[in-house]
Amino acid sequence: MIRIDKGVSPPNLAANRRIKNQHMNSEYDKDPASYINQTLKFDFGSSYNTDEVRKQLILKQHNKCCFSEAKFVGDYSDVEHFRPKGRVDNYETGISQYPGYYWLAYDWDNLFLCKTRLNSTEKRNYFPLYNENERNKSHHDNFIERNKLIDPGKEDPRDYIRFHLDEPISIDPDKRGKFNIDFFNLTHPEFEEARRKKLQLLQRLKELVDLSLSKGADLNDPVIKSSIDLLRESMQSQEEFSSMAIDYLQNWPPLQ
Repeated sequence: MIRIDKGVSPPNLAANRRIKNQHMNSEYDKDPASYINQTLKFDFGSSYNTDEVRKQLILKQHNKCCFSEAKFVGDYSDVEHFRPKGRVDNYETGISQYPGYYWLAYDWDNLFLCKTRLNSTEKRNYFPLYNENERNKSHHDNFIERNKLIDPGKEDPRDYIRFHLDEPISIDPDKRGKFNIDFFNLTHPEFEEARRKKLQLLQRLKELVDLSLSKGADLNDPVIKSSIDLLRESMQSQEEFSSMAIDYLQNWPPLQ
């Protein structure tokens, strides 16, 4: 995971949010109990999943899954609601709570793009908190939620998760990083294999430079310079698994 600069909401999404929220908030206030017991359900529509929204998310996330940092290359992606819109399932008991964060269904800050498998298998409708009594259950609530899941749009995941070679590790004393590694199954073979291949490429380039410099090569040699530039680029946010690359290369002298 790496920090994502979301920027401002796409114009049409912001307009739809105003219309949808006004309608849903009004309908909820008419009969809250019926939405809680599911006699009534919200019609969210699909205007949060438009080409405009997807293109903006792909741009801001550098075509990477918001949780795994794996690139979308010919596979499926979901527009993910960080706080689930329809219902919230308790991560410990599996018991569902209705409705979900309906007032955030069209909130730009609540939307990310992630791998379909990760969304359907790991994230689903979970949104665990440290204190369930602080959960906002309607648009009238204003609790400061302490969510266990790292919000890559508002937090820096590197404050919690770093890498030892290609292995994600928790670095915070509260083990929030470990919870997210386990929750999102970031050690899944799909991600492990892709990270391992990326790391092997970085290792080969780094070894080539180190060997050449040990034999007296100049840093300005075109081949050496090109290799160093590629390694430096791998640490940039637009690159796949850039957080891993940062931890592998950040103290390497040729990059200083």
